[in-house]
Amino acid sequence: MELAFQPVENGMDYLLSVTRHLADRPTPRDLKYAVLHLHSAVEVLLKARLLQEHWALVFEKPESATRVQYEEAEFKSCGVVDAFKRLESIAGIDLGYRGRVEQHVGKLVKWRNALQHFGLTAPAPAVEKTAVNILDFLLEFVQNHLRPALDKAGRVSLDDEMTAVSDGLGEIKRLVSYRWSRIRADLDKLRDETVTCGMCDQAALVVNGRESACRFCQFPLENGEDAAMLYAEFVLNRPVFDERDVEPVVDECPDCSTNTLVQGAVMASGRTAGYLCFQCGLNFDHWGICDECHAPMLAVRGISVCGTCINNH
Repeated sequence: MELAFQPVENGMDYLLSVTRHLADRPTPRDLKYAVLHLHSAVEVLLKARLLQEHWALVFEKPESATRVQYEEAEFKSCGVVDAFKRLESIAGIDLGYRGRVEQHVGKLVKWRNALQHFGLTAPAPAVEKTAVNILDFLLEFVQNHLRPALDKAGRVSLDDEMTAVSDGLGEIKRLVSYRWSRIRADLDKLRDETVTCGMCDQAALVVNGRESACRFCQFPLENGEDAAMLYAEFVLNRPVFDERDVEPVVDECPDCSTNTLVQGAVMASGRTAGYLCFQCGLNFDHWGICDECHAPMLAVRGISVCGTCINNH
């Protein structure tokens, strides 16, 4: 089925807007529109490929879709996550969604939703790095899964759009590389205290109880709970909010008594920590479980109850 160029053109317009908003030193307004337009680009381009399979697949509920609703644009369309799942399960396209792509897009969706209610709190370097990851994915997606279905005129127009977006993406990548050139030497000395930041996806978050922010994106560590939750959700890919009765992804630290303790954090050196506290920096491999509250605790011979439970008696 031949694909009309207009949906693809609209998506590429959004991508070009993203690169322009993130060029040089983006203002808060630039960041806002970069997130909104990047989310729109993902949605439009994924749905353009769904249309190639069948027009009903862009409906929130394909089983109730009608041609009249589609032609009059009087329907609620599916979201980004459903579009990914339908492309993989129905169109049979392996997009690698269960993995890093899911994490990057999940972060984008979270930021876009926050913008609608609270405003954007993500720092500029984090938006830039996430945008680089998603732009890389989308350019490959357009090239491999949308371009072949266009007619000759559409492919020529798309190639011009792709060149412009690639040029803008290159500039953002240069900004990221420059930032790394300034922080790499110091971070190399701290590899066994450094983890990947859940905000910017860069191995630049030094967790030792003394640092105040991620060295790449400056996401603050004043509240270690946010850093721990972001790490668990976007680096370890553990669901933070789950209705099932499962073990919490973040525990209470036995040293500083904050909910900032993550099991299995991977340090930049390659070592996996048994438990790492994102507030005080407590890092231990040998632990026990409190007999009373079942929270992790430092393993001490002869003691099977944590300090909190002891104090409560």
